[in-house]
Amino acid sequence: MGSEDRLHEQDLQRIEGLRLIDDDFLREVFDGNIEATELLLNVIFDRNDMKVIKVIGQREIKGIEGHSVKLDIMAEDSEHRVYDVEVQRQDRGGLPQRARYNSSMMDTVLLATGEDYSALIPTYVIFFTEKDVIGDGLPLHEYLMTDKYTGNLLGDGRHIIFVNGDNHNETTRLGKLVHDFKCTSPDEMYFDVLAKSVRHFKETEGGIRRMCKVMEDMRRETAVLTLIDGYRDIKMDESEIKKRIMAKFNLTKTEAQAYMDLSVASA
Repeated sequence: MGSEDRLHEQDLQRIEGLRLIDDDFLREVFDGNIEATELLLNVIFDRNDMKVIKVIGQREIKGIEGHSVKLDIMAEDSEHRVYDVEVQRQDRGGLPQRARYNSSMMDTVLLATGEDYSALIPTYVIFFTEKDVIGDGLPLHEYLMTDKYTGNLLGDGRHIIFVNGDNHNETTRLGKLVHDFKCTSPDEMYFDVLAKSVRHFKETEGGIRRMCKVMEDMRRETAVLTLIDGYRDIKMDESEIKKRIMAKFNLTKTEAQAYMDLSVASA
């Protein structure tokens, strides 16, 4: 068996084990998937009437200075509220700060040049975490800006929500959603909408081919970023780094610069 065949077999095994809590899989399943996104938001907000008009898997927002950000899912509902849904598997610190940053970056693309600040629409940054990052066992937390002394809401329209992936109460819709997000088999999922979407990427020829391409792109990205980091460690000039990765990976100037920016953002 050649190296390409071995990689393909490894990819197929990895696809079998993918879950919605895995960000690359989440983006593919939800990209353009109105029905699944409506289900997700209705369960999180304990409603049945929310309508989604647009959803994009992996929306990149470039910072003018400093970090850019890649949103796992960016959705808009029929009332023009915007949602950023992120999955977080690692128990890393700084999630509140990351949520704050994502919220501020969303505002930069939602407010057109010359528009009054009052035109900013409500935004929701939702972190679906694998573990109980808050640590109190509650299934969900929603944070809004309030007055320290009166408790009154500021009313700036910013919402930050954490969904506890350690919630195992499968008698509730939210508990069932958590189960489905951490489930590898569509046959064991509660929600048919999610099972159907997951089954497409795990069991159909087109879906499997798409996921294999995603994994190939991930390997390429890792190789490019590793080389960039190595060159930076030895203080190589940025223009020389770009020239070398263009030659080695057959990249255009635009593609090379995107990898250079990504390397800084993920540092």
